[in-house]
Amino acid sequence: MAYEQITIREIVERAVEHKWSIPEFQRGFVWKTTQVRDLAESLWYDYPIGSLLVWNSQSHTEEQHAIDAKQPGLWVVDGQQRATALCILCGRKPYWWSSSEDWNKTLKKFDIRFDVNAKEAPFFSVADAVIRKAIGSRYVPLSGLLVLDTSREKDQKTLQDLAKQIKIEGFCDGMDAMEVYTRLDRVRKIRDKDLVAITVSHELEDVVEIFSRLNSKGTRVTEADIYLGVVAAKNPGWVRETFLPYLTKLKESGFELDPNLLFRTLTGVGSKKVRFKEISDEFWDPKCIVPAWNRTAEAWKRLISRFREYGILSADPMPTQAALVTMVSLVDKFEDSVSFRYALYWFLQASRFGRYSGSGTTSLGEDLRDVSEASTLVDAVHRLLRRLPDLKPMIADDFMKDYSDSRFGRFLLYLLVYRNKALDWDVHGHRIGFEGLAVLSDFRPQWHHIFPKKYLEGHVDEDLVNALGNIAVIGPEINIRISAKDPMKYIAKYEISNEKLSQQFIDPGAISLSQEGYKTWVQGRANRLAEIANEFLVEIAPPPPEA
Repeated sequence: MAYEQITIREIVERAVEHKWSIPEFQRGFVWKTTQVRDLAESLWYDYPIGSLLVWNSQSHTEEQHAIDAKQPGLWVVDGQQRATALCILCGRKPYWWSSSEDWNKTLKKFDIRFDVNAKEAPFFSVADAVIRKAIGSRYVPLSGLLVLDTSREKDQKTLQDLAKQIKIEGFCDGMDAMEVYTRLDRVRKIRDKDLVAITVSHELEDVVEIFSRLNSKGTRVTEADIYLGVVAAKNPGWVRETFLPYLTKLKESGFELDPNLLFRTLTGVGSKKVRFKEISDEFWDPKCIVPAWNRTAEAWKRLISRFREYGILSADPMPTQAALVTMVSLVDKFEDSVSFRYALYWFLQASRFGRYSGSGTTSLGEDLRDVSEASTLVDAVHRLLRRLPDLKPMIADDFMKDYSDSRFGRFLLYLLVYRNKALDWDVHGHRIGFEGLAVLSDFRPQWHHIFPKKYLEGHVDEDLVNALGNIAVIGPEINIRISAKDPMKYIAKYEISNEKLSQQFIDPGAISLSQEGYKTWVQGRANRLAEIANEFLVEIAPPPPEA
């Protein structure tokens, strides 16, 4: 293990010139604009920003983005976010930047400015429309101050000219041009701040273990991240060419997933386990990983197709995504699409009772074992259901809960409205989840107060105002336009017909109710929703187990 003192300037140069790269198991750049701004500010205050972990690989390692034939031997395994942010601040694109991401758009998004006129914090800001339109040179782009000019004389001349211009424009009252220059130079000297780079020469398995024990800006590396690195080592190119693109494909289908969850579906299908340390080493070899992945990808394709039949068009409204691991395993083992409704029944009940809210890994292990040992899908569902509490029918009180605290309640309400073929309340009147005849792959339902908060304020307890029984499911456009309106007025104004109201299980007579009649009305709709919910659950429930 070697320690090296390295400047910001050198870090950027090594990243740009491909002397450093990042291995394919590394994540892409995920920092927010405020994090990049805070990094600049920390350097200006001379605060420490942590060391970098660099891996000196003795063998060939796949890069996240291979662009040329050059193979560097040094890989940034902890500090990629900081290194990339430093390149952005200096306005220079690191070698590992994905060709699919627009660098110019990134520079515009992460346009960090130094307020030369500020007497106290904040000195640094993310440029917005107001800052960009500001007259004069008050807000100086860091990419201009930190540009790595090879000519020191030219560097100084540029800064001197800027300082003079700032004084001419009337900024920095009480300071002469030389003092302004000194202040700008303090920002520019960020380039020469020192960091420590720790270089290790271990095997990849050891490197990802080191990686897992480090915290980068408070983000803990997960066990799945570690084993994804192991897969990357044993299957060169697989993560970059297969796994990561499939995540993008799922996102385009409406299912934006955490990479770790997708990875767990792979181990769930291929090994029936989610505790990685229980999985044999040979599973990570190509002869096992490739066929397991092919089955996993096919199961995801079928699952999304089956979900769409019930209106589940994206992962967004789901109460939990952890149950998807078991669902993928069910679909992989039992291809009978006719019986899928039984799997959906379990999915809803598992979400209702928070099956994975405690020790999720333990519960997933139990459920995957049940799937593995079952002979039919019905058998598997009954095994899974036995691990849940007593499946009592839904009651009105379930729909009197605060909608913002009941993810399952919102999800079920959406499914009921979709099942009832409800039309949206906008002028187009398309069916909820559709645009014309086409299903929207990324539809995100909006939750609208039927009796708006402003209308009920001061007349009804807040917990009753936000009850699920007072919520309708509509599209995003109309949701903005009718908020906080008297229901009698907005229903008439936007020509929301009695048919559209009935499709949402709303008695059309409700539009003539006063605030005093609201409590009785919302309780009545909650009763109605409970009845409809139980009808739906009975419809998709599996037949009783054979004696």
